[in-house]
Amino acid sequence: MTADRMLTVEEAQEIVLDSVSVSGIERVPLSESQGRVLAEDVAPRFDVPPHDNSSVDGYAVWAADTTGSSADTPCHLEVLEEIPAGTVPAVRIGPGKASRIMTGAFLPEGADAVVMVENTRQNEEGVEVLKAVRPGQNVRYRGEDVRQGQRVLFDGAEIGPGEIGLLAAFQRSQVSVRRRPVVAVLSTGDEVVEIDERLEPGKIVNSNSYSLSALVRECNGMPVNLGIAGDSESEIAAAIRSALSADVVLSTGGVSVGDYDYVKKVLEDLGADMRFWRVKMKPGKPLAYGLLQGKPFFGLPGNPVSCMVSFLLFARPAMRKMMGYGPHDWRLPTVQAELENDLTAGGDRRHYLRARISCTGGRFHASTVAGQGSGMLSSMTGTNGLVIVETGVTSISRGAEVSVLLMGAADQAVS
Repeated sequence: MTADRMLTVEEAQEIVLDSVSVSGIERVPLSESQGRVLAEDVAPRFDVPPHDNSSVDGYAVWAADTTGSSADTPCHLEVLEEIPAGTVPAVRIGPGKASRIMTGAFLPEGADAVVMVENTRQNEEGVEVLKAVRPGQNVRYRGEDVRQGQRVLFDGAEIGPGEIGLLAAFQRSQVSVRRRPVVAVLSTGDEVVEIDERLEPGKIVNSNSYSLSALVRECNGMPVNLGIAGDSESEIAAAIRSALSADVVLSTGGVSVGDYDYVKKVLEDLGADMRFWRVKMKPGKPLAYGLLQGKPFFGLPGNPVSCMVSFLLFARPAMRKMMGYGPHDWRLPTVQAELENDLTAGGDRRHYLRARISCTGGRFHASTVAGQGSGMLSSMTGTNGLVIVETGVTSISRGAEVSVLLMGAADQAVS
């Protein structure tokens, strides 16, 4: 039990990841599979493409007939038929013969090349070829993309537009994917009001439920907003019990050491297996994590930035593991960047400073934003990285190389 010791970020991440497992499998329509993770290896039942075909509009020919052809000395070929895409050729190509063919159309037997229509001239007797072609030119061969039975998509791959196109080419209208976790989102605190309520003195708007739900959706999870539970043990306990129909539970607020911070006590009273409740980081030191009825429960800080950063560092990796991503895809990607401004930090624990990351000439650059307080939600807008300042470091000068967590895929950095 490490709940009473303040952990490093890495220690806490390992505890979280060791406690969750990959979700079950479901079959979904291909049209609904984007962003999901494959739960099977996939191979076609036929060659792709399924037959030799033309990559251009032109004439299917025997390449040897065109040797030496030019605008001044064209070769003359008899045209046998026209082959639109989707039809099967009726005539074999022999010496001195050609067939008009469209892009994607079935290459006729005997032909070994296609002359682009731009390099031909029609006449009453057939067609003149104005430029020689070599065997195989402008031909897409059967199976040159994927052979029958060749596994090219694997369990654990994220399904993007390219994968969807390939699965469609394989005639896979249904695919097996990892289940998306349902994530319950609960805010706590008597001071918190919903966005449509009157904002009385001493009250704050429930922004955390909305930012967390957006982060869950960005991870391809399914958020369920449970609203707000007031500062009483009974109300928080009832809300947490209702959340247990979900796969993951996120609460915000009530995990510090104040007189009205009830979440940790309620979790213990409900029999939760608490693994830790403090992490040596800023923002986000107070963070309770445990298993309740076998389900991961994240008691996130109430400060908006602390809440979001804690989600990105701990809940996001857990969700991605549950959805079947490989270990290299669980955590936010880390890059090295040149610092564009001087910065200061407390030095007492690791700091994560919000920054704008750009990439020029293959090198990343980081500019931290003004206003790094844990309650300054505006610092999370327009930023795409977190500059890491290690414990014991109180300042870093402009031009230094720093480690940066990209809040999203590396290609989201502005170039």
